[in-house]
Amino acid sequence: MPFHAALVKIITILSLMILISGCGSMPKPVRNLGKSDVDFVMDVHAKQLKAQMVELTRKLYVRNPIQLAKNPTATIDSRIAQIFGPEDTISLPPLVFDELNGVTGIDAILLSFEEAFEGDRVFAAVVGLSEMLRRSYNHQQEFFIIDSLDEQALYNSARNIEIFVWRLYHRKGDNGNPLIYTNDTTEYGGDISFDRLFTKMVMIQDMMALIVADKTNRGITKVAHGVAQFVFLPVP
Repeated sequence: MPFHAALVKIITILSLMILISGCGSMPKPVRNLGKSDVDFVMDVHAKQLKAQMVELTRKLYVRNPIQLAKNPTATIDSRIAQIFGPEDTISLPPLVFDELNGVTGIDAILLSFEEAFEGDRVFAAVVGLSEMLRRSYNHQQEFFIIDSLDEQALYNSARNIEIFVWRLYHRKGDNGNPLIYTNDTTEYGGDISFDRLFTKMVMIQDMMALIVADKTNRGITKVAHGVAQFVFLPVP
């Protein structure tokens, strides 16, 4: 491509990016002009992850109606809207709520498993997990040529989902009951749909980490640890 044509193309793309950053309401076909193939892949993965999180929220509230009842004005749909926001925005704000004393991310997850916590444990857990995952996507729902993700943050978030699941399944109150109920199983089988849901989420994050690492030609520092070492990893 001649230098002049290449320069015009670069200027056009940069101008488009400036417009996009200031106007999330721009028609999608126009926004798509500022995307690479990898950006489209990022969009799909982020959308799928959000859909899995919405399904997880709904399932947790169905299994834990007592948690929803702690806020008399709340419904499952209103909680989902409160946490996940609109579909058509390019970026999302950090999840911070007075109801959780302003804690979010991993701190909100930890709060949901505190025995003394009297609030909505499902809300705290989902807010914490969602914020942690949002950070791995730079709080974006849509991606463009100028955007870049951190492969290590994506990898760490996948491991944090696994740590979250372990705590979810093993943290119990003084009465011996789970702090947050999940799979309804017996010795004869039962519902293990939570397992399938979490597996999909981990796969999405691991795949995104590999895609970004390949794009940036950077390596991922992998962490090996056992259950006794289950400490949440940083996701800046």
